[in-house]
Amino acid sequence: MIRLEALTGHHDRSGFDCGVDALDAWLKRTALQHQGMGISRTFVAVPEDDASALNFQHDGYADVHADSILGFYALASAFVLIEELPPEFGKRYPRQIPVTRLGRLAIRIDMQGQGLGRLLLADAVNRARTAAQVVGSAGVFVDAKDEKAAQFYQHYGFKPCSALASPQTLSSAVVEDTPYGFNYRRK
Repeated sequence: MIRLEALTGHHDRSGFDCGVDALDAWLKRTALQHQGMGISRTFVAVPEDDASALNFQHDGYADVHADSILGFYALASAFVLIEELPPEFGKRYPRQIPVTRLGRLAIRIDMQGQGLGRLLLADAVNRARTAAQVVGSAGVFVDAKDEKAAQFYQHYGFKPCSALASPQTLSSAVVEDTPYGFNYRRK
């Protein structure tokens, strides 16, 4: 079993490897600092308890323990300009639109392709929706690191931003407009 929770200093960040150096380095060196300064919030997937960690070990993940990070994502407040939205959403909003940015999402390299990314994405969207009820956010924007990541987000209903946004931007429009209510942009 897996538990999703906010990143703390007791999580083992040093053992995380998703196969992308920039994401690994950000988790290990920057995530807690950004959290402490209120820049972003990072959420991690960890084994539910010691028994779950032992189950992972029996399944061939010998280095997994109760504080091991299996995957993570980070959320932050942001805004986008109307020109960055897909044209079908542009007429409904003012020039600057508050959104939630899904800045990073990564899974341990040896656990990729098993549905953990989908679980983390769903949790991120649910947290963004909940926060939007209190603070206001028209949706979620994602910066996809490459075409494979962009395809992952598109599979779950995210839509590319306009040509004015950076080429990797999948934009987020309104919560009701897509299955998760969000879009993306590719880096």
